[in-house]
Amino acid sequence: MTDVSPIPDVLVVGSGPAGAMVARDLARAGARVRILERGAGPPPGNQLLGLLRRKEAMHIAPGVVLLRSLRIGGGSVTFYHTATPPPLALFARHGIDLCAALQRVQSELPHAPLRDDLLAPIPSLLMQSGQSLGLPWQPLPKMIDQSRCTPAGCPPEAFWSARTLLEQAVAHGAELCCGVQVSRVLFEHGLAVGVQARQNGEAQIFRAGRVILSAGGIASPAILQQSGVEQAGNGFFCDPLRIVMARVPIARQSQDISMSAGYYDFEAGLMLSDITVPAHFFRAFTWAAGRPDQLLGYGHTAMIMVKIRDDIEGRIDAHGRPWRRFGPGDRLKMRTGVEQARAVLKAAGAGKPYASPWIAAHPGGSVRLGELLDERLSCHSPNLHVCDASVIPEPWGLPPTLTLLALGSELARRLSQEP
Repeated sequence: MTDVSPIPDVLVVGSGPAGAMVARDLARAGARVRILERGAGPPPGNQLLGLLRRKEAMHIAPGVVLLRSLRIGGGSVTFYHTATPPPLALFARHGIDLCAALQRVQSELPHAPLRDDLLAPIPSLLMQSGQSLGLPWQPLPKMIDQSRCTPAGCPPEAFWSARTLLEQAVAHGAELCCGVQVSRVLFEHGLAVGVQARQNGEAQIFRAGRVILSAGGIASPAILQQSGVEQAGNGFFCDPLRIVMARVPIARQSQDISMSAGYYDFEAGLMLSDITVPAHFFRAFTWAAGRPDQLLGYGHTAMIMVKIRDDIEGRIDAHGRPWRRFGPGDRLKMRTGVEQARAVLKAAGAGKPYASPWIAAHPGGSVRLGELLDERLSCHSPNLHVCDASVIPEPWGLPPTLTLLALGSELARRLSQEP
């Protein structure tokens, strides 16, 4: 087993939004930072079978597949650039004031509702139809540099991802190591001293003065269990969703920006928005819904995402295998949301709507703040921290990116002020 040196001040395990932010800010403050990322960049294609082979798609319940991102930049390279501010009161109850961190993040990164002239015809039609039914359907805040966009579309560089933060971290001296799968944290005398991992098939030990797990809602609790924290992974949320589809009299355009507009009903625990999925996913969903008559209708199909705030249930084991069931409350929320989506499509003049199977997205709540973590996001040891969606202490239901960026910024601020 190789012991990698020299020893940095901080190891950050994972390069998603939270990990990239805490790494960038600590490196900018003068810390020696090493980032360990399991992925090695965007693999070719996103076919479902390929995602299953790479464990970016996992069965988590009967008939339910969870999608995650094992790539440089984590979920920020596969999400739909929707940025909802964190529920500040939720974190304040656990001793974390995210107000200043949120302001820092918003001052630095693109964050604004999508401009009206960037709304493509189908998202615009769905927004008008939702509003006609009295729903508060509005353009959603997007992490897109809209100054680079025209009504003809947005160039790829306009879409924000955590890769920008990683580039800045490296410019400040951080080291990014790819293809590293961390298995457990190493402790000596009650302190975290590094991690055990495999890189290119070879066992490695990476040592550091501090370890920050930002490997995501599935991997972080699995690593902690392998490290002796058995309570990690006891329950999680996964914000399940269904996509309700129907043929409309207008055509989809290539510049459609997914999740352009929609609304969130906090009391009901529902979020509805337009969505655009790749054509191969559309065909799979359409076939699963028993609508082979619509397999060739991708270009004229309007899609509405119905996402719910599910209960924290189930278990993630030490091998990173999640499993759970969805209770009556979850099913009632989903049924209510699907009925609303059908009504919106009907108001838009659509044909007979149909719904995809359940899909799960951005898992979290598996290493909860206030249970396994203190206000410093410390777990089991004062110099072992967790900073990703797994720390969220309650059922969620929101796009998490802006929250994770704020958490990363706040953790970096606290640690950089410590002796």
